[in-house]
Amino acid sequence: MNTRLSKVELSRKIKDAGYEDAFIEAKDIASKELITGKVYFKKLPSGIDVHCVNMTEHTEGYSNSQIDTCISINVLLAGKVSFALEHQRYDIQAQSSPVLFINIINSQQIFTRFFTQQQQVKKVNLTITKQWLLTRCGSMADRLHIEKIFASAQSVFQWPCTEKQLTLAAELYQKSLDETLNFQWELEQLALQFFCDSFTLLSDNLDRDATPPKEPDINNSPLPVSQFDFEAKIESLLFESLSLKQIADKLGASVSTLQRYFKSHHQLTLKEYIRNQILEHARRRLIFDNQSVGEVAYHSGYNHVSNFSSAFKKYFSMTPIEMQNQYRNLE
Repeated sequence: MNTRLSKVELSRKIKDAGYEDAFIEAKDIASKELITGKVYFKKLPSGIDVHCVNMTEHTEGYSNSQIDTCISINVLLAGKVSFALEHQRYDIQAQSSPVLFINIINSQQIFTRFFTQQQQVKKVNLTITKQWLLTRCGSMADRLHIEKIFASAQSVFQWPCTEKQLTLAAELYQKSLDETLNFQWELEQLALQFFCDSFTLLSDNLDRDATPPKEPDINNSPLPVSQFDFEAKIESLLFESLSLKQIADKLGASVSTLQRYFKSHHQLTLKEYIRNQILEHARRRLIFDNQSVGEVAYHSGYNHVSNFSSAFKKYFSMTPIEMQNQYRNLE
């Protein structure tokens, strides 16, 4: 069954996957659906992040999120993806056949993913942190090799997808949708095989003196004006019990400016936006930290659990207990 995700729901999914300060902007703010299709995020026990999509983008827009030092390995099976690392934008297309592209993120950066109306995308992604790689080094030579890779002047590499890589990517995609008893083990094995094959390709090409791998097309069109800072700064102030005036002072803007901004970009007042973000944090505490409703209500700034439960149900259409039970039944 296809998943239908609004701007808020996709932002929630990205944050649940571990990406910090996710923010999404859509051109058609009235649209109920930003994307439809299959969207899968999973952190495997080994520490590898798996992300698979087969989706249609329904409106122009973009998402911003903060990513840490890592290597991102991707097979674009069909369609086109456009993204930016900091201020450099890239376009990658699977025109006649799938393509492999690898991003080396050598410092904490802002990753921007662009959406295009009626664009279909089918893609498999593995993300491995630099720390994950370093802890698995068997010698100083291995560690120096990892450091050399992250010191590369080139950030994005692209190759035609080999038959082996395509087979592994296709199996990885299928297994990510398989909820049978053994899928976790099989997915883990496939992810490690896919990573090892792709990492060897990257290492061999960076080590040899031959022509380096192709850098994807760079799109020099201007990036959208990012509103990431407003959202990120507010995120750090959510639990300080500040008045709107105090928040505005910390953000270097007037209350009226902030009210206009959040009404325009989120269709919410500043107070409503803050309340919703606090409830989003509460949801993650309930699901991922397995805290009690009372604990979460206290951390969320509510003096009475009943008031917290009412606000939670109004926003999520279910009570905190129902939310916890729903996710426990999936385990």
